[in-house]
Amino acid sequence: MYDLIIIGGGPAGIAAAVVAINQRLETLIVAERWGGQTTYAMQLEEMEGREVITGETLLDTFRRQLDYLDFVRSFDIVTKVLPEEHNFVVNTARGDCFEGRTIIVATGAKPQRLNVPGEARLTGCGLSYSATTHASLFLGKDVAVVGKGRRAQWSAADLARKAHRVYLLAPAPLPDTPLARRLRRMQNVEISEGVEVKEVCGEHFVEGVVVAMPDGEVREIPVKGVFVKLPRTPNSDLVREWINCDSDGHIIVDVYCATSWPGVFAAGDVTHVSEQVLVHIGEGAKAAISAHHYLLMH
Repeated sequence: MYDLIIIGGGPAGIAAAVVAINQRLETLIVAERWGGQTTYAMQLEEMEGREVITGETLLDTFRRQLDYLDFVRSFDIVTKVLPEEHNFVVNTARGDCFEGRTIIVATGAKPQRLNVPGEARLTGCGLSYSATTHASLFLGKDVAVVGKGRRAQWSAADLARKAHRVYLLAPAPLPDTPLARRLRRMQNVEISEGVEVKEVCGEHFVEGVVVAMPDGEVREIPVKGVFVKLPRTPNSDLVREWINCDSDGHIIVDVYCATSWPGVFAAGDVTHVSEQVLVHIGEGAKAAISAHHYLLMH
């Protein structure tokens, strides 16, 4: 019987595990792999192949604490999580069954892909799913942001302060929000609505993006970076039937990362928080502290 079982090996899960171990909790972290959405580094042509700061780099210190503690980790896929009396049962794809007094769900979210030629090949070579992580690498360059929602708009606004020109490629008309109105007034932001991305171009690094305009015109836009900011799907299926989630599937938590079910906490992209790695690390640490406090009171 574990004090705490953490599901997910991204920034929130890793931080939660380290904090829980430091609190002397009997802890198990179950993850398919380390890193979550931070497992790729961004490389650009003028960097000559050198990797720059990534979420993976930021997590190295925490992860090294877990690497030599093989008894606190299981690299596996969780298939089922169910409450059982006052505890919780976690089943995995390899047939293992673990029991815990508390649970932290840090399963992240799945980004929607463009599913066009060049996307997979150029991921990490100018194509990114996180403007928060990689925007600062594109100072003075032309970039494209694909999406229309809040995350796409914030990314475009962020990049407008760093990049030379930002092309916001929206598959549908932008919602009329104060931020959208502000973007329309920015001189270095060009908004195209109702467009469809057909291809991401470039041999070794992103060199442009091909889009179909609403009138049928096919246009190639030369850019050095493409940021895909389409809706993400929270990986909350394991608990969605018995824990409160919002209409998009994000697990609803309070300020202590507690869910609607006593003893279950959540952190990271599976909840409705910023995609910043540092925020996820903080939320994971907070969830572990909250789980510790729960165990002290129960």
